[in-house]
This record gives sequence, structure tokens and C-alpha cells, in this order.
Amino acid sequence: MDYKITQIQPYFDHSEIENLEQAITTGWVTEGPFSQEFLSQLREFTGARYAVLACNGTLGLYLALLAAGVKEGDEVIVPDFTFNASASSIAFTGAIPVFVDINEADLQIDADKIEKAITKKTKAIMPVHLYGQSCDMDPIMAIAKKHNLRVIEDAAQGFGVFYKGKHTGTIGDVGMISFFADKTITTGEGAVVLTNDEEIFNKLKMLRNQGRPNSGTFIHPELGMNFRMTDLQCALGVAQIKKYEEIKRIKLENHRLYEVNLKDVKDIEYVKVNNYSTFVPFRVNIKVSKLEALIDHLEKNGVQTRRMFYPLHRQPCFSYLNYQEDQFPGANQAYLKGMSLAIHCHLTQQNIEYICNKISEFYRS
Repeated sequence: MDYKITQIQPYFDHSEIENLEQAITTGWVTEGPFSQEFLSQLREFTGARYAVLACNGTLGLYLALLAAGVKEGDEVIVPDFTFNASASSIAFTGAIPVFVDINEADLQIDADKIEKAITKKTKAIMPVHLYGQSCDMDPIMAIAKKHNLRVIEDAAQGFGVFYKGKHTGTIGDVGMISFFADKTITTGEGAVVLTNDEEIFNKLKMLRNQGRPNSGTFIHPELGMNFRMTDLQCALGVAQIKKYEEIKRIKLENHRLYEVNLKDVKDIEYVKVNNYSTFVPFRVNIKVSKLEALIDHLEKNGVQTRRMFYPLHRQPCFSYLNYQEDQFPGANQAYLKGMSLAIHCHLTQQNIEYICNKISEFYRS
């Protein structure tokens, strides 16, 4: 379909083009100066002591799990309501993902349900920071300390999000931030893995760089793979991170415009924003009545829509775990009622008014 308004449109301008031209002209298309500059910017921005780049978020999580010592037969607790990669990265280590339900108000993992899921095989907890805000990390960290568990943060959507002054991905043992095309800043594909633990950092360096701490040598002390990013991607990242404050400002303003234009529509409920977290909107996430019909109405009027996550316990690839439908009321309700509206920086006020008018029109009829 030729949409009038798309879900995703990266915020690029001349600065990305100039950086790409520089990378190509100098011949640095693998890891090079832009990679080092991007890493330095990321460490400074997040406050992480150590950081390594990965070629995408899924493999970034996989690296984080391996570096944290997760292995075959272990169990890792993860919210039932998240993108499939949170759990598939666990499965690819040979470990077993253990699903826990979410809070219905903010759609973050329900910390009160984590402890009940812990067994003798539990190795780690993977909280997922969803939709531009943080999980409530204090109780999660307390549970992890009590049971001697690792905490591996999936902060794929969490760039710029701070929990009580700490950036997401830097609170647990290790964390991952994604730079996929729909993220707050993007390199097309790519991710950063963050840690304050030197031992984990040393493992990450080996794992991502074919079992050696640095490139340019043919001695490989350990086994590893090539999970590196290119300087072409990092050239985009360097330009993007410099525009972060502008991107955040535009997205917050767009979110406000939705709220203003939809204030009289009683069929809409916004995902709760908690006061312990900063908020960098990742789309406009709402729960609505008559979801399927509303999606059909918007799509027919040229507005690209997106449903919220299909719960992990319902995913065909995890049917072997034999979960029951009634174990996850929060995740089920989020899927049955939840949708995401575009919030990218190229939207105009007229675009947002058009979307909101079509939603209002639907509920009036």
C-alpha cells in the first residue's frame, strides 16, 4: 500500500551524508575512526564504563548473555510482552526463556511476579525497557541480589531513557541498546552493549571479534564470531547522536499534539508514564476498543498502523514451553487492545491532525 503516513522515517539530513562521504573517501568502511568516536560518545552519554558495538540488537543481547555466563540448561526470566528477540537470544545460548507477565498500566515487567518464577536453574533476569521508559529497576535489582542472579537489560528502545538518574542498560550487569531504523537514533542496523564490569567487558571483546581482543592479529586465544559494526554505520551514529536533543524535543511535541487532538475520544487509554523514568516517546502507544476495526479504518485512509507485541507464550516458536493462555492476562490484554501510532520527526502538525481526525471519525460512527 502507498501510505500517506508511514510508521517509520529516520531523521537524516546533510550531516549523515557528509560523514558517509568522509568514511568512503578515507577508505574506512570497516571499524575505524567513526567507530571509535561513536563509542566514545555513547560511553559519555550513558555513563557506562565500558561499551562494545554489535551488528544488531538481537546479536547484542546474545553477546550480553554469553558474556554474563548464561549457558545451556540455565533459565532466564524475561517479560512475556516484548519483541521476539528478547527470548530468541536466550534460546540460542541453549538456555530456557521463562516468561513473566507485565503490569497492565505501563506494560513493563511485573516485578512482583519475578520471584515466583525463580528456580534452582535460574541464572539471570532480563528486564525489557519498553516504549520509551524504564522498568522499575530497584525491586528487580533487589531480587537479583537476593538470589545471586545476573541482570541483563534489554534497552533496545531505551536510548536517552534514565531511571532515577541512571541510563537504561547501565543499571544491571550488562545491557543492550539498539540502533535499528525505528529507534530514537539509528544506524540502520547496529547496537551497543554496555557494562561497568571489567570481566564482562573482556569477554565481550573476545566474543564479538573472533576470539581476540583486537583486530589485526591472527592469534585467537578464544572462540568468537564477527559481530562488529562498520564505520559506515557509525558515521550515521555520530551524526545521529548529535541530533538527539532535537529528536527528543520533536517526539515529545508530537506526543503532546496527539494528546491534545484526541482528548475528547473516550475509547483511548494511553500507556502510563512513570515518574521514576524519563520519557522519550517510542511511537504513541495506546489501548483502544474495537482495535481490529480501527486498524482497518486507518489503513484504508492511508495511515500505516502497528499492533503491539504478540505475547511470547503464544509464539509458535516457543510452543515447546507449554504455557497456558490464562497465565498472562496483562500481555494478552496489551495485544488485544494495543496499537502504536507514528511519532517520527518528519510528521507535520497536519499529519497528526489527520490521524487524530480519522480516529475521532471512527469512534463517532
